[in-house]
Order: sequence, then structure tokens, then C-alpha cells
Amino acid sequence: MYKLLNYLKYFGIFFLFIIGIAVITSLINLTGIKSVTISKLSVILTAISFFIIAILASHSTKERGIILGLKLGLSFVILLILINLIIFKSPFNIDRLIYYIILIASSLLGGSLGKNIKLKKKKS
Repeated sequence: MYKLLNYLKYFGIFFLFIIGIAVITSLINLTGIKSVTISKLSVILTAISFFIIAILASHSTKERGIILGLKLGLSFVILLILINLIIFKSPFNIDRLIYYIILIASSLLGGSLGKNIKLKKKKS
């Protein structure tokens, strides 16, 4: 039960990141920058969010970081695929596959790095 609640916490953080990225890219879109640049920025920001969430998750668990990064990355990607297919009815193509592979790789890297990062604890 604790693991499920922990995963739900990271899903919540993921949705906050996605909403933030949507707001940022929408505001940048108003400036007149090309949509190709905004699309690339969106991919980079989403990959960074996967990386950060995997770092946070793997730092606070006893599980191997790379396995946790893979679990989180795959679960987030499956969620994104379902949202794209059901809500947006967008087709699945090679560009999307490369995008999802980048996101999973970012999550794997974040999971493995998050396990090895030593955070300084404040002395009270």
C-alpha cells in the first residue's frame, strides 16, 4: 500500500510538471517564436521533468535506482500514450517512439544518478 501511495505522489508531481510545461510553452508561443523551436523546448522540458522525478524517487527508496527509473519512466510513458490515443486521438509514429525512448532514457539516467547522489543534511 505504501508503494502505491508513493507512486501516486510521483504521478502528482509529474502532472504538475506537465501543467507547468504547458503553461510555459503557451506563453512562449505568444512571443512569436517558431513552433518547431517550441516543440523542441517542450521535449527538453519534459525529459528534464522525467529526470528530476526519477532522482527524487530513487533517492528516497531502497530499490535499485535504474529499476525504479525504468518503472517510473515506463508508467509515465504508458500514461502519455493512453492520453494521446484516447483524448487527442493522435497517431502513433516513429517520431513519437523516439520521443518516448528519450523520456525513458532520461528517467533511467535520473534513477541511477539519484541513487548515487549524497545530499547534505542540515545540522540542527
